[in-house]
Amino acid sequence: MNKKICQTRNKLETREIKVYYFLYMKKKIAIIISIIISQLSFFSVYSFENSKSEYGFYFGTKIYEERDTQEQFVMSQDGYMIGFVLSSASYNQGSYFGLLTRLAAGEVDYTSNGTGTMAGIPDYQFETTGYFGLPFEGSNYRITPFGGLGYRYLLNASGLRLSSTGHSGYDRESRYLYAPLGINIESSPVNNSYWEFRGEYLNFISGQQTSHLSQVGSNYSDSTKNQDEGSGIKLSYKYHFDRNFAIEGYSDYWDIADSKPDASGNFYEPRNSTSETGIRILWKY
Repeated sequence: MNKKICQTRNKLETREIKVYYFLYMKKKIAIIISIIISQLSFFSVYSFENSKSEYGFYFGTKIYEERDTQEQFVMSQDGYMIGFVLSSASYNQGSYFGLLTRLAAGEVDYTSNGTGTMAGIPDYQFETTGYFGLPFEGSNYRITPFGGLGYRYLLNASGLRLSSTGHSGYDRESRYLYAPLGINIESSPVNNSYWEFRGEYLNFISGQQTSHLSQVGSNYSDSTKNQDEGSGIKLSYKYHFDRNFAIEGYSDYWDIADSKPDASGNFYEPRNSTSETGIRILWKY
């Protein structure tokens, strides 16, 4: 009888030990899972900035070139641009919204195959683009495919100036409406430093070129030409030294087809390309 009691007691003690061990391990596993979840939350919430607003200045070179229907050189303008840039980005509940605005002024030199040269022409540019996308986050990268809508305005102010051959200049205005489609790749911060690569294909929606020929003489009237074919590319690489300061290198390229003739049927805008390359210095606000 005592032997059976001892055996029963041993079984109960063994069961209690197993139950205790099970509860102990369950608690440990729960703690480990909680730590893992907290670490995953840390990566998804604190690794990447969910809201960024930056302002800064940039300096770049610009090359503009026109060619006729036979791909023969017509004219070119090359020079520099100094500008101000303002941007914001918001990542919230699996979505991305961004806005980039820049304003620049500079000077370009004009060269043509028949009307001489002209130096130091004032050049002004304004551009603003809104973006929306769907970010995908991992522990090391955040990848965001995006689309958007952009507007670009350019004023080339050569009016009331004479070229080296005595030809009169005139102001030219350019307006682009386009839809960017691209991807932004962002590394997770290491000691608050991280990098971003951005690539955009620019789908040209419409364009308009206005030549203020009335500045040449009373025998001329201003000419407006519409454009509907073209495309562009934007590439940039930005390095954030910390969460307050960054430097970005950029390269933009446009290739626009011949325009339709203006209302008179006598003037059209030749095929043209624009290349812009430079550096932006940015601060967070």
